[in-house]
Amino acid sequence: MARFGSWLLAVCFFVSGASYAGTACPNFFVSGTAPALDASLLSRTTEVCHTEYVLFASGVTKGPLYSAEHLTAAQIAGADSISRDGSWHQETGIPSADRSQSSDYTNSGYDRGHMSPAGDPSTIAAEDETFSMANVVPQLHVLNAGEWEKIEDSVRNLATQLGEVYVVTGPAFATDSVPTIGKDEVAVPAYTWKAVYEPGVGAAAFLCTNVTNYTCAVVSLNDVKTMSGVDPFPSLSSSMKANPIHLTLP
Repeated sequence: MARFGSWLLAVCFFVSGASYAGTACPNFFVSGTAPALDASLLSRTTEVCHTEYVLFASGVTKGPLYSAEHLTAAQIAGADSISRDGSWHQETGIPSADRSQSSDYTNSGYDRGHMSPAGDPSTIAAEDETFSMANVVPQLHVLNAGEWEKIEDSVRNLATQLGEVYVVTGPAFATDSVPTIGKDEVAVPAYTWKAVYEPGVGAAAFLCTNVTNYTCAVVSLNDVKTMSGVDPFPSLSSSMKANPIHLTLP
């Protein structure tokens, strides 16, 4: 992590005990175990199981703390056979007071940045589910349409090559003043990350700064936990969490 330099000075460091929440959709998680979150993140949270992904929404940040997928080669083949189609909509699976709206992003300077990508689902109906406002965070366009999109493509290619991967994607917020957008005060993350587990091999994560002159790198799961308060794959060994596998930045 030395290469990040001043990054770490602005990151949330979560040091209290992790909580292992139950899940209604274990099929999306390694060993059926949902990500472990620091207890400080669990206020006003709701899990929503969709057809091909699950999100864990926060009424505090008005966005997801993570979205998770079990990507298979068959799913990606289906995704390649359909066109991108979807419309932004509020997430009816969470309390109305905890929702963001598409209008929060209008003229904000930020894209509606998918956590579970619209390019992953294998059907039009499943794709539309990714346009839930609880599946997006404010992301600068230069990142969203640049390296982040390339990372999404590379993970799909990896799922095709290996047959399956598990993916957990989420935001990390600054320690001090967190900016917000819109009347619903949607929190703007300082970073976005995408953790990938190759079954039987190991795991690592892509991590990008959410700034105009952004930087992306490959980090360990322990780094993700330190920066975001989320342990993406709690069932993995300590060694796998500490030692990232090789992932190629596009």
